[in-house]
Amino acid sequence: MKLKNAVFAALAAVCACGCVREDDNAIRMITEATFPPYEFLRGQEIVGIDVEICRAVAKTLGKEFKCETVDFDSVIPAVISRKADLAAAGITITEDRKKNVDFSDPYVRTGIVMIYKKSAPYAKAEDAKGKRVGVQGGTTSETYVLEQLGQEPERFRSPAEAVAGLKAGRVEFVLADIDPAKNCVKGEDDLAISDFVTSEEYAVAIRKGQPELLKAINDTIARVKADGSLAKWIAQYTEEADKLKEK
Repeated sequence: MKLKNAVFAALAAVCACGCVREDDNAIRMITEATFPPYEFLRGQEIVGIDVEICRAVAKTLGKEFKCETVDFDSVIPAVISRKADLAAAGITITEDRKKNVDFSDPYVRTGIVMIYKKSAPYAKAEDAKGKRVGVQGGTTSETYVLEQLGQEPERFRSPAEAVAGLKAGRVEFVLADIDPAKNCVKGEDDLAISDFVTSEEYAVAIRKGQPELLKAINDTIARVKADGSLAKWIAQYTEEADKLKEK
C-alpha cells in the first residue's frame, strides 16, 4: 500500500510540476527569481522588470498571467517542452540559444562585469585567467569563463551566492551581469566592479514556430518602451532591489 501511494504521489507531483498542460486562457512565464532587479521574491511573490514585461504581454493577448521560478538552467528547456509559454530571466541572446528558441526584440542592453575584492584589484580579463572564478551556472558568464578564459568556473545558483563565495574565499573573482552585480556589491565596502567585459542584450524566449505570440511580445516591448513603462519599471524595481540589499 505504501508503494502504491508513493507511486500515485510521484505521478501527481510530476503532473503538477511538469506535465504538458494546454491552457489557452493563460500565459505562463518561467523565470529564475534570484536576479534583481529583473526578477526576485517579494515575500512569496515573484516581481521584477521581466515579470512586468510578461504580464503586459498577457494583457496584450487578453489572457491570465501566471509565473513560476526554477533554476536558471531549466528556464529555456521549460519553454521548449511546453511547460511554459515564454521565458524571461535576464536571458542574453546568443547564437547557440537561437538554435533552440525564438527570441523577441531585445528590451535591455547590458553586459558582464567582474566583481572583485579591492584588496586584490582587477584590471583586465587576463587577471582572472587561471584563478578561481565564480559564476551563476547556465549563464553567459559561465560561457565566457569556459570559452574565453579556457577553464572551468566555480558554479553557484545565483550571483548573490557567487559573491558570498567570493567573500568567503571560495573564489577570487565573480563574473555576473551588471545589474545584479551592482545589487550584490551595494553596501559591501570591500568589493568593486570592473568595466564591461562583454556587451549583451536581454530578450524574451519562446518555443520555435509561434509567429503570433512573437509578434504580441514584440508589439508589447515596443509599446512599453514608447510609453515610458519600461523606464518606470527599471527605476521602480532597481530601487526596491537596492532596499532589499540594505536590510
